[in-house]
Amino acid sequence: MAENKKGWVELTVTTTPAAGEMVGELLVEGGCGGVVYHDPHLYDQLEAEPAELLPASRLEGGSYQVVGYLPLEPGWEERVQRLQTGIEELRPYLPVGSGQVTVRQIPEENWAAAWKAYYRPVQVGPFFITPSWLSPALPVGAIELRLDPGMAFGAGTHPTTQLCLALLPQVARAGAVVYDIGTGSGILAIAAAKLGAQVIAVDRDPVAVAVATENCARNRVAIPVQTGDLLNNLTLPADLIIANILAEVIIDLIPQAVRILKPGGALLASGIIDRKAEKVRTALTTAGFRISQTLQKEDWLAYLAVWDGKANAEVFY
Repeated sequence: MAENKKGWVELTVTTTPAAGEMVGELLVEGGCGGVVYHDPHLYDQLEAEPAELLPASRLEGGSYQVVGYLPLEPGWEERVQRLQTGIEELRPYLPVGSGQVTVRQIPEENWAAAWKAYYRPVQVGPFFITPSWLSPALPVGAIELRLDPGMAFGAGTHPTTQLCLALLPQVARAGAVVYDIGTGSGILAIAAAKLGAQVIAVDRDPVAVAVATENCARNRVAIPVQTGDLLNNLTLPADLIIANILAEVIIDLIPQAVRILKPGGALLASGIIDRKAEKVRTALTTAGFRISQTLQKEDWLAYLAVWDGKANAEVFY
């Protein structure tokens, strides 16, 4: 599918929740690589909660829909006909509703940008995260982070990123040396730089390095973004290490953090699912860190862990 350069055919079937799974099977059998289930009741639930990731508008008519995508190539019309026949054959057994199939062709160049309809500005602590293609009014006193996350992690909507943003103002002091490991879109590095820190951002994924570099330029912050593996090849003693990655990777990072952190420096570790939190906490305390703060959102935790170093070290947190 990735090799197709012409476009896609979006197939939207209006049906009922009872028949949704079988309709999805028909779409997959017809050549769709996967399907999306649109439940208007789910939209109502999300709208009632403070959700950051929300469709721009609810489905027209409030209907339950199943959507799949076919490559725009010869023979797709016959596949649509077979889909319509299959839906009608389900009627004696399931309440398929109208069973209407709506067809829409999508140019290839619009595919990668389709997700932008779901990404809207959000404020986390003092930070106001703005999609780069929008220009909303900036709340008074807010620090703007203009982002286009592209294919990198870090749009500001995930709980792990938000936990880091909530803790950063406490630890990313002006002039501090900060490493952002696994920088993704660069959102946390940019936030630390806008608080006055001297930041170096690292990611092992070249795509993330390119995206973060663009976002740093977009925010007019001077942050070196480099390809690397954790703290390898970094030598400048750090006041703060940000690691919004996975629990297992954080555990691997801890011995490197001990080597490079200044006494009184801290590791801001996030991306920790709750069932693995105790394992990370144990690794931190065993290595000599003092966990000064724990934050949790949904199933995710973040630890602010201070490396006291020498017994007489000055701790500024």
